[in-house]
Amino acid sequence: MKLTPIEIRKQEFKKSMRGYDTVEIDTFLELVANEYENLIKENESLNKQIITMEAELKHFKENEKTLKQTLYKVQETSQLSKENSEREANIIKKEADLHAAQITEKARAEVHKLREEFIALKQQKDSFVARLRHLLESQIELMEVLSVDDEELGKLKNRSRKSINIKQPQSPEIIKEDNSGEEPEGKKKDKSEESVKQNIENQSIAQPDTEKKPGRDFFKDIFSDNLDVDDLE
Repeated sequence: MKLTPIEIRKQEFKKSMRGYDTVEIDTFLELVANEYENLIKENESLNKQIITMEAELKHFKENEKTLKQTLYKVQETSQLSKENSEREANIIKKEADLHAAQITEKARAEVHKLREEFIALKQQKDSFVARLRHLLESQIELMEVLSVDDEELGKLKNRSRKSINIKQPQSPEIIKEDNSGEEPEGKKKDKSEESVKQNIENQSIAQPDTEKKPGRDFFKDIFSDNLDVDDLE
């Protein structure tokens, strides 16, 4: 049975001989009622606090759950971000290594190409110098030969002129061949003079050919097809 302070205060007892003092009983009941009333109020206050605390606890639990979920998502996102960053870093590193390898290979190929071009140009230069040296030596020898030929030709011309001047021309006569088959003396002299003149003319004709300007085929023979003959004209 649940009692209230009012019921305690209104509670009545039967009177009997040698019973309790009514004043003391009423005073005690009043005291008990007041104390009980205070306990009820305190209990109500505590219940309110409990309700408030339970609400706060529920709120805290919800916040804790939210924080845990957020923290888990942050950790998961951080892990994914870390993995993505590592993956991107590896991709960038591989691309950089590949690009560096391509640049290195291209540089090596360029150096090899330049080295081959240098060797080819050096060989062409050496060949050109050798052929030019050969050409100059040939020209020097040709000049020496020409100078000797000029002296010999001059001597031959002088001897021919002296021979022609010594011999007097005879009047033309028709001489019949004798039975022995020998030619007349006049014809022998004429043939001798014609032979000397013919030799002089042949040497004079052959001489200028050696002094002509070298032609296109001549330079091609000396320098081969690597030299542009049009540049020499």
